[in-house]
Amino acid sequence: METPEIKHMPDPPDQPAPQPRRRRRPDRRRVLSNRMSILCLLILTLAFATAAVLLLVLPRSTESLIEKRKLAEFPKFTLESYFSGDFTAGVATYYDDTVPNHDGFKNLGNSFKRLFGLPKSEDSVQFVGKIDKIKDRDQSPAPTAAPVNSSPDASGASGSSLPAGAAGRNMTPGPTAAPGPTADPFPNHAAEGKDIIENIMIIKQDGHWRGIEMFAGGSGDAYASALNDLRQKVDPSVNIWSMPAPLPCQFYTPEEYKEYVADQSQCFDSVHQKLDPAIKPLNICSALSAHSGEPIYCRTDHHWQPLGAYYAAQAFANAAGVPFADISTYTPKKIENSMGTMYSWSKSADLLSDPEDFIYYLPGVPYSAVYYDQSFNFSWDDDDLFGAEVPEDPYIVYLGGDQYIVKITTEVQNGRKLLVMKDSYGNATVPFYTSSFGEIYVADIRYMERNLVSMIRDLGITDVVFTVSAFSVVGDNANYIQAIIDQNAGESVTDPYPQPGPTTAPPAAGAGD
Repeated sequence: METPEIKHMPDPPDQPAPQPRRRRRPDRRRVLSNRMSILCLLILTLAFATAAVLLLVLPRSTESLIEKRKLAEFPKFTLESYFSGDFTAGVATYYDDTVPNHDGFKNLGNSFKRLFGLPKSEDSVQFVGKIDKIKDRDQSPAPTAAPVNSSPDASGASGSSLPAGAAGRNMTPGPTAAPGPTADPFPNHAAEGKDIIENIMIIKQDGHWRGIEMFAGGSGDAYASALNDLRQKVDPSVNIWSMPAPLPCQFYTPEEYKEYVADQSQCFDSVHQKLDPAIKPLNICSALSAHSGEPIYCRTDHHWQPLGAYYAAQAFANAAGVPFADISTYTPKKIENSMGTMYSWSKSADLLSDPEDFIYYLPGVPYSAVYYDQSFNFSWDDDDLFGAEVPEDPYIVYLGGDQYIVKITTEVQNGRKLLVMKDSYGNATVPFYTSSFGEIYVADIRYMERNLVSMIRDLGITDVVFTVSAFSVVGDNANYIQAIIDQNAGESVTDPYPQPGPTTAPPAAGAGD
């Protein structure tokens, strides 16, 4: 029996001796990532916890102005509703629907959608501040046709006192103190915007954003009383006109939001019924409404565009029976990308992203202008009614601001002298009267320091037109009219031009209006 051959396997190669296992060092990036994740989780937890606490303790919304509805009410507890699940479902709906600042969160959501290019909801109306409905405005009693008391003691008929500064005016003959410096470069804006900064609607119409003030109406008793008093104190041959300037909410408030604004045309008619029959009322709402499809009001400012002022001046010239030049005879000038008070008051990102062009018109007829201070002292003469163009506030292009008394002399030979008593709304109408009156004086009801009765008498004024905004008709600004009727009573007023005193340089850009 053969012995099997034994095959020898080759010796394995030499292998290194096993080494002790080394501990692996942790990955720094992984540790940092874990720490950041924990930190982010803590921050999110804290944020959600803070939000939850705020949602529980902050006052809850009760009504949505955007959605035009009452929000959900907390459900009433009953055993039946509890066991049926209706109570708990109602609680969930209540906390979801009445989140604090409901409309603000809705607008914030729309802002994020616009930021990322997502479609925005149909609710393109935003409110700045608290907006209330006009309660029972159609059920208010019909106004009486009898004029209100026109005695000097009736200047506070509306129940409001004289505006700040009016009480300190000199009510006796003699010079008045010069006005002190003001830190506000646009004092008329502050005066007109004080009560409306928190009552602004931001809407989108025809592809553009518009800011409009909400008008709640008012009696206008102080306004009517002052005009009636003036009517009794000036010569019967002097024509006194009341031509209030409507605000843009009269024409541009969406139909579904009309319950938040008062009808200014009805308001003006009501005020005009309180006037002395010898005063000539002029309601220009219908004249402007016929052109509401044109750019007659600013979108980013609280004033009308010069085109709107043109249609207002045209209505007045027609009523006064004086000639009036067509706008085609004027030279238009444009201030591009302007941004006015509606943005500065509301800080709306939509308005900021949608500036507008402000177009004003240079008269096509010769004229000269003289500027006086508030006390009717000569300041400087000029051949222009327009100042520097300021895109941030284009309306100050007119008259060097509100504080000056201005006299315009034209080549019109009809023996008519016009005195425009105005707030800032009246500024834009003045250039359109250069083809209608031989002389035009312009003074602001809030700043003039001479006696109004004396100015009308001593300067030979034939026509006085009050062109102030709807807010001034029903608000405290109307008390200024009575103040300028009473101050320095019995004084004599003499036009110091052309024997001027020291000349004052025109104001720097932005120093007026």
